Amino acid sequence: MNAVFKGIVVVGLILYPFFVGYALAHGQYIWVSAVLIGLGVLRLFSKGNALLWPLTGFAILCGGLSLILKDHAWLKLYPVFMSIGAFIIFAGTLIKPPSMIERFARLAEPDLPPEGVAWTRQVTKVWCGFFCMNAAIALITVFFTPMKIWVLYNGFLSYVLMGLLMLGEFVLRKRQQRLHQMQE
Repeated sequence: MNAVFKGIVVVGLILYPFFVGYALAHGQYIWVSAVLIGLGVLRLFSKGNALLWPLTGFAILCGGLSLILKDHAWLKLYPVFMSIGAFIIFAGTLIKPPSMIERFARLAEPDLPPEGVAWTRQVTKVWCGFFCMNAAIALITVFFTPMKIWVLYNGFLSYVLMGLLMLGEFVLRKRQQRLHQMQE
């Protein structure tokens, strides 16, 4: 059942910008606030990784403030807080290793060589920069763009940029591994 809860939360959060866009276009933000709080609570009780707690807390905070203050802007701010939360998580692993990307890399390659550890640390720094940039762009879309642009960026373009960064990192990592193997 835990996997079902996690799946619901992931799908809900991925589709979140579209829910918000639809709800705000129809003057209904209260149910989206409740759904965001519900997704946060589901994540909280799914006993997932403690590293994700900042994201859980931000979901409950944004949904709760939206309801309490009767202000839908908090719903639009959630993607900003998601990027800030991701930055906190990734930066925290630079302070307390292993870095986030090293953790991911070790899933596929448990015996990561020292060069790989150094590489993954640098890539984690790149991700930190990405999350800062993404938070800034998401914040701009909240206050300075029409709803359609907010939905387009936060519901599509930011995911495309993340995918491109993942793909680029994967290609460069494989290239680095080949170069390192050739030097041995």
